[in-house]
Amino acid sequence: MTLLNTLAKLLLITLLIFISMGNIMNALINPEAYLIYLKLAGLNASIYLLLNGLIPILLIYLVARAETRIWSISSSTFFIFHLVNSICISVTIFRRSSFSVISLIGLVLSLAPLLRDLVRR
Repeated sequence: MTLLNTLAKLLLITLLIFISMGNIMNALINPEAYLIYLKLAGLNASIYLLLNGLIPILLIYLVARAETRIWSISSSTFFIFHLVNSICISVTIFRRSSFSVISLIGLVLSLAPLLRDLVRR
């Protein structure tokens, strides 16, 4: 395993831990969330936030155990969804386009080992 893979894995696992904890705490404390253009509250928001807290736990397992290609594509999909979601939310609430820096960092960390492997071929 290369230094890039190890560093990407450790940083990605750390980021996913914080995302998971934040979503689970938000579901327990104040169940309110946005999904694309819809504002969710109550049970719907709790389910959405708990799923967003449990999916990173599954991704942590994949990052730790699975082949690079599998965890890279899986976590990239997760972060792409949240990047698009953050852009839609910012347009809905603030009437201007902006994005989640955390999702962008997660996407870069997810794609770095995969892109490195593709460049080496």
